[in-house]
Amino acid sequence: MSQQERPQQQSQGEGSFASAAGSGFASAATPLPSAMRTFKRAAVACKACNLRKASSNSDQLPANPGAEGPLLIVPQRGQPRRRLLEPQTPDPLPPPERRGSVETGQARDDRVTSAPPEHNRHEGASGEMGSPPLPGLADAKYAPGASAPVSLPYDAVRAPDNQRALPDPSDATEDSSAYAETLEGGKTHEDGCVPFYPGDQRGPAFLIDICEPNRSSKDNHFLVPMPSIKALAPEDVNYLRMKGAFTLPPARIRDELLRCYFHYVHPFAPILDASEFITEYEKGRRSLLLLWSMFIAAASFIDDNLLTEDFYKSRRSLKRAMYQRAKALYDADYEKDKVTLIQSVFLMGHWYTSTDDRAGPWHWNGIAISLSHTIGLHRLSAPANQQSASQGTKPFWRRLWWSLHCREVWLSLGLGRPMRIALDDFDTPVPAPCDADVLSPEVANDLGNKYLPGEMGFLFDIWIAFVELSVVLANVLATNYRAKGVKPSRADIELSESQIREFQSRVPDGANQSRVVASHIYQFKLYFETSIIILYRPFILDTPREVPAADQGSWRTFACQKTRTAASNASAAMNTMMAEDLIRLCHTLTVIALVPPMQIHLFESTSSKPMARQMGRHNLALCMVAMDEMRKSYISAEASYKLFETAIAKVDNAAAPRQDQQPSPAITATTPDGTTTSG
Repeated sequence: MSQQERPQQQSQGEGSFASAAGSGFASAATPLPSAMRTFKRAAVACKACNLRKASSNSDQLPANPGAEGPLLIVPQRGQPRRRLLEPQTPDPLPPPERRGSVETGQARDDRVTSAPPEHNRHEGASGEMGSPPLPGLADAKYAPGASAPVSLPYDAVRAPDNQRALPDPSDATEDSSAYAETLEGGKTHEDGCVPFYPGDQRGPAFLIDICEPNRSSKDNHFLVPMPSIKALAPEDVNYLRMKGAFTLPPARIRDELLRCYFHYVHPFAPILDASEFITEYEKGRRSLLLLWSMFIAAASFIDDNLLTEDFYKSRRSLKRAMYQRAKALYDADYEKDKVTLIQSVFLMGHWYTSTDDRAGPWHWNGIAISLSHTIGLHRLSAPANQQSASQGTKPFWRRLWWSLHCREVWLSLGLGRPMRIALDDFDTPVPAPCDADVLSPEVANDLGNKYLPGEMGFLFDIWIAFVELSVVLANVLATNYRAKGVKPSRADIELSESQIREFQSRVPDGANQSRVVASHIYQFKLYFETSIIILYRPFILDTPREVPAADQGSWRTFACQKTRTAASNASAAMNTMMAEDLIRLCHTLTVIALVPPMQIHLFESTSSKPMARQMGRHNLALCMVAMDEMRKSYISAEASYKLFETAIAKVDNAAAPRQDQQPSPAITATTPDGTTTSG
């Protein structure tokens, strides 16, 4: 190309899209105000931009117009000077392009990023946590908005051969025919269709009853044609690439993360069809957003030696890296499948950002609940074995809905906020044993040993008990902690306690069990004891309805005894977990469930009875040791630890004048290895 034919400046209304030949680095520059903008001659231009701005010599264009990635017109005067555009705050995960080039063309159309050489894989590590970029994966096959194998992420934005310019990102394809499709009965189960729920009779669904009064199913679940997917803009894909969203971990870390997921996350949140996921994953056909979200939840359980190999200081730094990539994909509207999106945002809630909770667990679970309403997960009244394939529903949908409900109940408890799911607003039945994962022969005989625990059925039974326990707890929260409402009577409290006690015999003792099963049994015992505490905690300082004035003092003593016994049992479960080195296998909800027993221990430490006071201090110190261990994986545990650390200091300072200025005994506990710690 001649000097006169090179573009003189970038478009004043768009971000530039440039690439250095052979470097694999592409960046989207943010437009500046016209008064501040400095124009420089582009060293390299893509074909579409060049055609819009200046004429070009046809012999300069690539011979293969179908080549992957943006088509470049490269000057023949050598390598151009690169000007790397860095963000103001360094990303703790540098873009993968700094470590290897994106290979394009027909010969390498199965690659997303090239794998870096082994000797410099960790070079250039930077960021606030000192975490390196996750190494590239040569066989990753994911593209925006699709779970099927494709060549490169740029496929979603590359214009067809007969289209001279890149698509306008604002030209979104609109589709408003979904409601009309429901009057035709929807589609049969086929590719290219998505589930759709038009709502109940409060909304447009009443028209379906008028037009189809004798239809076989009344649950209003339909399959409708998938709307056209808008292509991502080049700058969005470029941003995702710079964030490292297209660079998956190497195989050994990826497989270990998935193994940890199915051993320690899936049993208490079976939101996936394990058999389908593993089969599709082995073929490279899973959503990239879902994978990163699963990695976030599983990173809490990965072995320390793998963290050391990749130079991550902690599990939290690894989770932070994965969360940043998943959130970038979510913000870019990368995933279009709603079920996959619900699963992904549910798992993204396993990362706790900060106490302001702008994008924490409460935020993500709320999004998951809202999305689940749009496809009718709350109205799956038919049993799993009677769900029609023509309605687009799948057996694991009930597990997905109840996982959302359980998490909402415990988040409501932990954060002191009203639940966003009302028990009267849904009729999806509690899962039964028939809702458990059904493994295909291939997964059961071969791949299952690689990823799945051997006690899947037993763990599912524990989860069903946890779901039913959470239903009782939801009723307790709705009755005892409402802003407006009638206090429960003594009979109501006794009924709730009997319902909670029913689950005590359904879960066996944790002795002589595998580590996976034992960890879930002890955590369930903690959830059980915490539910008893939540039932009686309001009446430590208050009394139920219809209690005579003469009996109110004895009732408060009775409530204190109930909560104190439950808190001691909860501490015993945590003590056993520490003795068996199972604390690091705790879920995020375990942090929430441990707080009420610690509150009771702190309250007991203010008792006027010396023995009760010492027992409260001892049990509180024991729980502080457990919380200290969990904060290695969870920021929420660190927040709780600091809260109780401050509360203990205030209680001690308040008790000092009453003890004639004598310092109160230190809160100490002996850990399983014999060392002594103070709280």
